[in-house]
Amino acid sequence: MLKKGKRPEDEKSAAYSDNTDQKPFTSIPRPETTMDKTVIGEKISIEGNISGDEHIVIEGSMKGNVEMEKHNFTVGPKGRVEGEINAQNVKVSGQMIGNIKTQGKVEITKEADFMGDIRAKSISVEDGAYFKGSIELDREPHRENALAGKSITTASTQPVNEPKPQTAKEDAKEN
Repeated sequence: MLKKGKRPEDEKSAAYSDNTDQKPFTSIPRPETTMDKTVIGEKISIEGNISGDEHIVIEGSMKGNVEMEKHNFTVGPKGRVEGEINAQNVKVSGQMIGNIKTQGKVEITKEADFMGDIRAKSISVEDGAYFKGSIELDREPHRENALAGKSITTASTQPVNEPKPQTAKEDAKEN
């Protein structure tokens, strides 16, 4: 039933008024997830540099550099990228021309067509992928220290028996 004397607008404004009985509305912060990502669709073309604080997937085309050291960069199966990539982890499933530098892993899938140099902690290249370039793997700190402590020599601890030089008399006796 409708109450007489009050308009619906009055009821709405009363709901938003400052009543001491009601708790104020507080926004609940959204938990940060590793699933936050931006997808550049296959009908989108970007020319320019990208930097950001979330993961990115390129399904369209992009020409430019990417700087996102703490997030992942993916070239999707339909993606085409030309530029330098600096990201936490990189996955290439489409076409890419350029260099990759990561603190983590580079994954090149069987659908990929990649030309460029890679510097990473680890890399995987699936059978069937096209790869033309060079790879430099960063060493783990504990492996560097272990190798630095050992000297690399070919000398043995056994004394070497060198032949004595022969004198002219001994040479004459043999002949």
